[in-house]
Amino acid sequence: MDARIVAALARFTSLSVSIDLEVLGLRINALVQDVGQLQTVTVGDLKLYLQDDGSVPTDVLSAMIAGSCFFDAVYYFGLEDAARPACLPATGGARPRDAVIATAKNRLLWMAIFLMLRGSYPESRGKTLGQDIPAFLVNICGMDESPADTAAGLASFSLQKINPGWIRWIEWSKMAPAIRQRLGLGLAGYRNLGPFRLYECRTDAPLEAQAAFGWIRHLLGSPPDYSILSCTRSARLISLLGSWNKALGNLMLLCFTPAQLEEMVATKIIFQRPTHDPRADTWRAWVSGGPLVLMDPIGL
Repeated sequence: MDARIVAALARFTSLSVSIDLEVLGLRINALVQDVGQLQTVTVGDLKLYLQDDGSVPTDVLSAMIAGSCFFDAVYYFGLEDAARPACLPATGGARPRDAVIATAKNRLLWMAIFLMLRGSYPESRGKTLGQDIPAFLVNICGMDESPADTAAGLASFSLQKINPGWIRWIEWSKMAPAIRQRLGLGLAGYRNLGPFRLYECRTDAPLEAQAAFGWIRHLLGSPPDYSILSCTRSARLISLLGSWNKALGNLMLLCFTPAQLEEMVATKIIFQRPTHDPRADTWRAWVSGGPLVLMDPIGL
């Protein structure tokens, strides 16, 4: 499977693409054809189109030129020949090669950044800045379509079926400084840690809250990690951390004064003042497990 994916992407990756599409394709989860599996790409999801001369595309790029979406093509060429679905009739009018490459690069980057900032694939078709789409994607990255349209351009099926872990194999350290800086300011899963970095714990906080505050400070001493990022958090950490943002909100109410919380909202360190959720006091168990060891750095 891996060798076939590499071969399928060979021509595409030789074109100086800023995202290493070969590594990306190599790491995408293998197709699972059992329809009993939830949120998994199946053979029946794939839509591949014949080329204008009626022939079957030979690689990812030729498939995209013929009208296929990027992820459809990657999965298609990752299959054994006998398992590949029949291609659909030609769409009529091959797309310009350079435009296909540029569009794929942009959409992959936009979607990856969206996942990093929002923690899940987009659902809304809106384009309202700050609500449907991070303003950074429009103002700095040149995104000129809705996140939902970007998703539809990358796959004919719902991207919810693709594990977002593919963003792990993007080399963020090679991205433009503006991108790295913005990601460093607000990754999904990290935003509610901001108060613990910028403010000291109130001296009259309960001792167990002070201990949890220290646990978080130790965590903040580590580089950003995919284990904390919302869309790539492991089942082990989900079990350990519980409802992460709500638990952090509960802890904020104990560690900071009302005046400090109001200041955090006013300066947009947090979106709103947290309210206590009695179901989310999982922070009480964090300290007993010892410091959190992170081994999946994002590499910003």
